[in-house]
Amino acid sequence: MKENINIQGCLADAKLAAQNLILTQGGEPTFVPYDTTAPEWNLAALGPQKLKFARLMAQELTSTLFKGAVVMQSFGKHYPGEPLPRWQIGIYKSRSQAPLWNDLNRLRLGQETIAPGDPAMPKQFIADLAAELGLADTSLPAYEDLEAKLKSIGSDETTHLLPRFSRSKRAFISRPLPDDLDQKWQSYFEPAGWVLPLDHDDEKWSTGEWNLPDGDDLTLYPGDSPVGLRLPLHRLPEGAIRRGLSVELRDQELIVFLPPLPSFACFAELVRTIEKLTVKLNLPPIRLEGYTPPRDEDLESMALTSDPGVLEVNLPPADNWPDFERVIRGMYQSAESIGMRALKYQLSGRQVSTGGGAHIVMGGPDLDHNPFIERPNLLSSFLRFLQQHPSLSYAFSGLFIGPSSQAPRVDESAHELPYELEITLKGIEEMSQPGQPWMIDALLRNLLMDWNGNTHRAELSVDKFYNINTGNGRSGLIEFRAFEMVPEPEPLLAANVLLRALAACFAEKPFTSPLIDWRESLHDKFMLPYFLRQDLHSVIAYLNEHGFSFEQNVFEAQLDFRFPLVTQFSSGAIKWTLRHAIEPWPVMGEHEGTGRVVDSTTDRLELLAEGDFAQAGLIASVNGIRIPLQQVSEHSAVAGIRYRLFDNPWGLQPHITAHSPLNILIIEQASNKVVHAFDYVNWKLWGEKYDGLPSNQQEARARVGERLIDRSDLVGSEASVRDLPPSARLLYTLDLRRQ
Repeated sequence: MKENINIQGCLADAKLAAQNLILTQGGEPTFVPYDTTAPEWNLAALGPQKLKFARLMAQELTSTLFKGAVVMQSFGKHYPGEPLPRWQIGIYKSRSQAPLWNDLNRLRLGQETIAPGDPAMPKQFIADLAAELGLADTSLPAYEDLEAKLKSIGSDETTHLLPRFSRSKRAFISRPLPDDLDQKWQSYFEPAGWVLPLDHDDEKWSTGEWNLPDGDDLTLYPGDSPVGLRLPLHRLPEGAIRRGLSVELRDQELIVFLPPLPSFACFAELVRTIEKLTVKLNLPPIRLEGYTPPRDEDLESMALTSDPGVLEVNLPPADNWPDFERVIRGMYQSAESIGMRALKYQLSGRQVSTGGGAHIVMGGPDLDHNPFIERPNLLSSFLRFLQQHPSLSYAFSGLFIGPSSQAPRVDESAHELPYELEITLKGIEEMSQPGQPWMIDALLRNLLMDWNGNTHRAELSVDKFYNINTGNGRSGLIEFRAFEMVPEPEPLLAANVLLRALAACFAEKPFTSPLIDWRESLHDKFMLPYFLRQDLHSVIAYLNEHGFSFEQNVFEAQLDFRFPLVTQFSSGAIKWTLRHAIEPWPVMGEHEGTGRVVDSTTDRLELLAEGDFAQAGLIASVNGIRIPLQQVSEHSAVAGIRYRLFDNPWGLQPHITAHSPLNILIIEQASNKVVHAFDYVNWKLWGEKYDGLPSNQQEARARVGERLIDRSDLVGSEASVRDLPPSARLLYTLDLRRQ
């Protein structure tokens, strides 16, 4: 399969090049460690272990894929309710092959321990750095704000030390610090770090004195952030340089904080000078932090960021398939080498995605060479094709799907939206080429979103395409969000080459077929893997009709991971397969806090019968109710089984208790005798608790296996079966909650 995927990727490149289009492709794969019990590998975004793994992975990637790159910690996304932006570990490399950093051992990355730094080193380092840059030493110490600290404590011990206003003296009166308090707060009388005013005018470095009013000390804003983020720049006189490089010793590590710089070239020069100085001073590994370098054609970057429950990798955008494929394989290898993987286990032993997604991002090298602006009908083609093929919405997704998920389809929130979208797509298709990016954004922004109006949560998100309301939202990027992580690189590459090949097809001939009004069948028929497999086969057929040669089984590994097998057996001439299907998780009403609570207590299975089903004279039942198997081909019949997985007094339909065990019988219709029987339990048979998550694959498989219980004692007995009235909304699914 590996060879076939690469052939299709290179063919897509050739087709795009023939259309004079440059399509960049990136993504956001996510990884977790083998032990995922800590909060940071479940719901929490931040945690010490996650930062350690990020540094380790950055070290691996820099020593293999990005040789000569420098690794630097900075701040990434800032979310409401979080006091600070989340950290980001960035890898920055010059495409011209001139190394930015040579010796990774001089950076604080994966080392277990390092020698403690010298308290006098920040002052010496910054003075020597100024000399290396050919500048005068204008550095000055930066101090923590003792007054703000005393106020924040607010105890009797500290409050009486603060200045107080005397009306009789019409003055503020303060008391000297007692000797014991002087010792307690000694660190506040010592510099927290040293700062060098530093700027660059595209030709040379410059510095200057920072003279604060009344000769005041440089006093930092209170907080836990690096010195470089807490500088009181507003107090500097007009005309003073307003960028400053800082050096500090924190947790006995020397931290060099880079200011925002005007170009990547001066960033590269500064980083190279810093490494030269670490060699000259023979320093223990230092930690580089600061502002990321500005965009540049010579800059190649990759980032590792903190996201709830996972470590997220922001891939560098690749404009050709070989480069993309090389990075994906190298990323999986790096993750494996540091003890991370692209899957996790549930308590039940089921193997699932990391939960953080593996969204696929497409765009162009810049807005002037963006294929979705040059050819607006590329975007309309994707939207039409995705809407017509539910397999692209559900076969690559995680467990959480539906209108409240991270990647809702445009027709899941309201049935009337396809009608509006059809009008919108015609507007895009009639647009002149190149299109107006702001108009494309305006046309789609109010349709591609979840039912709460979140424009980021959409199956195809244009939130970063040309959002005029945000400074970083005009990137010309579209994001396919219905793609989750898979354990191995091949299925992930197959999903990515699928979208790249579709883009190439649409570039040659736009896809203009009208939208389909799926209505209830989306959450009935297309919740079952049988129909998703058939739909994927039609996608492969479409690609192959346009010059590709995808193998029919290219997505089988993906389907097996997404829809795990429960059991497979034969009765007479019929082969039966029971596997996991899809169940949407509805959002509940308001609960405590600001998070959105979903109900995951309902599940769905698929029962597939293959063979001459009409002649076999067999029926199937679950808990005494006939399973309404529907003939879907000459030799196939299929049905879904929807059931309550476990009790939930706060979920949807709280009065319905768990359907466990599911007693599934295969019955000879003529004699009404059982020919095969088993129980499928939702949990341990007697309701005992598991001692934590499975520690390895063997334990996970054991837990899955113990949930399937052979009931051969029922074979030969008479079965009592009843029918539920059919539901017009669920033609293919038996909903046990209705019994």
